Amino acid sequence: MEDARGGGRSLTGALSSLFGRDKDYVRSLRGPFAICSLIFIFSLFSGFYLGESMPGGLLEELLQPFPELKGMSLPSIFLFILANNVLKSLVWMVLGILFGIPPLIFTAFNGFFLGWFSYSISREKGLMFTLAALIPHGVVEIPTILLSMAAGLSLGYQLINRLRGRGRVGAEVKGALKLFIRRIFPLLLLAAIIEVIITPLVVYLVGFE
Repeated sequence: MEDARGGGRSLTGALSSLFGRDKDYVRSLRGPFAICSLIFIFSLFSGFYLGESMPGGLLEELLQPFPELKGMSLPSIFLFILANNVLKSLVWMVLGILFGIPPLIFTAFNGFFLGWFSYSISREKGLMFTLAALIPHGVVEIPTILLSMAAGLSLGYQLINRLRGRGRVGAEVKGALKLFIRRIFPLLLLAAIIEVIITPLVVYLVGFE
């Protein structure tokens, strides 16, 4: 029992250190965050497992809207990555007001796409390269985006409760936007910095040019 209480205090301390004034709101997102995480993990493994059965040219078609990063300067790559992650996280979080469905779709699609992309890259360059290219920034970026989707899912839940006469949509929207500005945006900024500086270094250190 004492160990459980100690673990609870440790978790509270970690939340306080990372999220400060937003820790209570983040704590309220534990359920939605768990749901989004499970959907993401399932979709990730599904995308990897089904990667071999997907049409070979489809991945290239899906990547066509994105600019060719090789020809861009480092600051331009950084700004593109940051803007892409921030915009998508914010838009799909806000769309969560539509009964929480859009964040779930976004989470499932991104998990599947990342799994499929990982499978394709690992076939071409090996699993070690894939892990080195995704993990350094992914450990920050993925949980942060999932937290944003959890906030969107919570928005939808509060709207449903409001229609039942007991929700607090306004307070939930305010809490979600504060969390995004004060915590999610800085974490996505950190992830983008890691992606353009640390990730290439890790890839190089494990033996890839």
